Amino acid sequence: MNADDSPEDAPATKRALDSYWLLEGVSLLVLNALGGLYVQGEDNIPASGQVLCVANHVSYLDPVGIGDACTRRVVFMAKSQLFKVPVLGSLLRGVDAFPVRRGEADRVAFRNTLDMLAEGRVVCIFPEGKRSPDGALQPAEAGAAVFAMKTSCPVVPVYVSGTNEMLDRRGKLHRGRVTVAFGKPFTIARKTDRDDAARQLMAAIADTRDVNDGQPSRRIYPHRITKPREGSRAR
Repeated sequence: MNADDSPEDAPATKRALDSYWLLEGVSLLVLNALGGLYVQGEDNIPASGQVLCVANHVSYLDPVGIGDACTRRVVFMAKSQLFKVPVLGSLLRGVDAFPVRRGEADRVAFRNTLDMLAEGRVVCIFPEGKRSPDGALQPAEAGAAVFAMKTSCPVVPVYVSGTNEMLDRRGKLHRGRVTVAFGKPFTIARKTDRDDAARQLMAAIADTRDVNDGQPSRRIYPHRITKPREGSRAR
């Protein structure tokens, strides 16, 4: 997505039943059965208002781990093809996920991201744009940096580990331990050079990894969902 393009008015979002409680409940049961989900730095998540989370990306399980570990509901982009899958598309819309067309300038996805932030939501983006093949941090694309500069909202760096071991690239599940570390929030000035801003995002993710390495973590067990809806677009 080319974030430099001016966003156009997006069509009305198709409403769906709120499925956050279902997806979080089921995924926590699965993660717990396979070895557990652990969190570090959860106090770094602002209690209210718009937040842009930026995270490394090593597995399709990353959104699940981040969403379950965060103290607030998290909104994610998802590739547009997933919304065409029966049932899955409705579940994704029920957690306010929105589609993005990869490999092209998707102005609607750009606008949806800004709208969600303007509504005071927590939006998570993977600046690398795709999964890392070996777990190492990759250079960031420009999109996340543009959102950070354009909104001046708090940016919370997130480092996820273990998801690529629990779910391998062949789609097979294994026992393991998933840890989600939330770093201290920061902001990026509007006039920052775009490439420099992108490097700041990845440096913050790396710093979150290093600061939390070997530090205590809290295991998250399956629980009754208590997260506020925070203006959920789902019924």
